[in-house]
Amino acid sequence: MNPESRRQTAEAFIFVREENVSIRYRPLVKHPMVLRSHADEDHPDNILYAEGIDYVVDYDRGVIRRTTQSGIPDWSRHELYSQTEFDHTVFKNCSNREFTVYGDYVYENDPLTDGFVAHDKSENRAGVERWFSKLRTSEESSIVVFGDSISAGGEASEEKFMYFNRVHQFLNDHYPSSRIRLLNKSVGGETSKDGKNRLERDVIPLRPDLVIIGFGMNDQNKYGEGVGVSPADFESNLRQMIEAIKKLGNSDIVLVTPCLPNPKWWYASGWTGRYAEVIRRLGREYGVGVADVTALWEQELAAGKSPESLLLNNINHPNDYGHWLYFQAFVPLLRDNLNIIETGKA
Repeated sequence: MNPESRRQTAEAFIFVREENVSIRYRPLVKHPMVLRSHADEDHPDNILYAEGIDYVVDYDRGVIRRTTQSGIPDWSRHELYSQTEFDHTVFKNCSNREFTVYGDYVYENDPLTDGFVAHDKSENRAGVERWFSKLRTSEESSIVVFGDSISAGGEASEEKFMYFNRVHQFLNDHYPSSRIRLLNKSVGGETSKDGKNRLERDVIPLRPDLVIIGFGMNDQNKYGEGVGVSPADFESNLRQMIEAIKKLGNSDIVLVTPCLPNPKWWYASGWTGRYAEVIRRLGREYGVGVADVTALWEQELAAGKSPESLLLNNINHPNDYGHWLYFQAFVPLLRDNLNIIETGKA
């Protein structure tokens, strides 16, 4: 693989009959694309699909489709297929687990279109210098992950694929002498109000060097004419959390914007962008880091990825590739402080 090429590993796909599906980047024909049933290529139950038999790749157009005789699961058999709107509580199984496959390929690196969204440095790259100084001197440091079910690892197939564990592993790889303790204090189903109410109990006593705060998905949930937590109250809750952590005097903060729920889900308000903008604005105001997952998710959808190919529960939980996108939202913060450039491997 030449320096102008990059490898995409474990990109998730959902196939419907023999319809074309967009590939995130256009793969190079000289490096044939590989599809398998699990993100982990060493998984004991992994199925390796055969190009030309199970799937066909149009390398010029950057699309892929399953064949009529394919062993790749057909999403048209999913009970939510053809639903324009769905309430998950009335369906037996909304999950995309049995329909999701993962692909590896090599593509040409285009610096104008490749790479992930990068907002102004003051918006998403600042605020972690103090914590990184501890890593550089091999001091013991701690990370607390504080959020909802996504930040608890929801729907990742293995612990190593959970976004915060990817961040932890990345840091251990680049600072092998560091001593980083990772503590997860996330609780599924919570809103920012819940997080605000238990911050003093679950986070403050730990006096962490870095706090990763990931709320918003449940805040944006639609209930009748309202939402779980309004954008204004969401902002107030985050402010209180940020200010309480800052009073510790030695804790850096990274705020995480949420991924987008399936727009067909009855509880999706369509307001995720509003909550993401609140997070970005608070990042600028308080000078803390922002991992902008929302912006990355929007890029994926704009490039042709379907919500189903990113959400394993088909509702609001990312699959292994989605967790990798969460990790990629941290890359600008990590890269600027480590002075390195990542390869893009999922």
